[in-house]
Amino acid sequence: MTAASARADAGGPTIFDINSGFVMAPGARLENLYQNAEAELFAPEDYELYRSVIRRLKAEVEAAFPRDSDLYFTAPTFLTRLSGENASWAPAEAHDEYYHWHVDRDNTPHYEFSGLLYLSDFGDEFDGGLFSFEDGSSVEPRRGRLSMFGSGAENRHRVAKVTGGRRLTLSFWFACDPNYEFKDFLDGKMRVRFGEEM
Repeated sequence: MTAASARADAGGPTIFDINSGFVMAPGARLENLYQNAEAELFAPEDYELYRSVIRRLKAEVEAAFPRDSDLYFTAPTFLTRLSGENASWAPAEAHDEYYHWHVDRDNTPHYEFSGLLYLSDFGDEFDGGLFSFEDGSSVEPRRGRLSMFGSGAENRHRVAKVTGGRRLTLSFWFACDPNYEFKDFLDGKMRVRFGEEM
């Protein structure tokens, strides 16, 4: 099975990195949707909408966390579907276990600020899946709700296991180091490093 053909009713996470084209799903091999694509996957207006959203998200992060230095949009940007439609689903490997406590900067050291844009509603479109910080505070996902926080150890967090429906989010990060800026995002080309096509 390919990751792109993973069905939501199979359960678990499906993660698409919009910038690089890689998609991962439980029980499927990692694949790249941009590699060997017979046709463009996105139209020019889709690219422009994405760019517009990223610019607006950057402005929100800059307003919430004022700084003297510049902030740079960085890769990856994940479009994630967490499915609770299969009660018997069990993780096959560590990447399937999305519900563990973690610190974003521990995974990717150049992250300074993390953000989530929720694309589905808790209680209406999915059950479970609350976003929680280690201090006990939580965020109830609502379509269009934006959650932003520093990527360091002060914001250890997790997503509770989704127990029904489909939870959709756009996850994004910003760096303070210009070497990690992702400028040419969403152009339909496979990438493995910043600014480098395959």
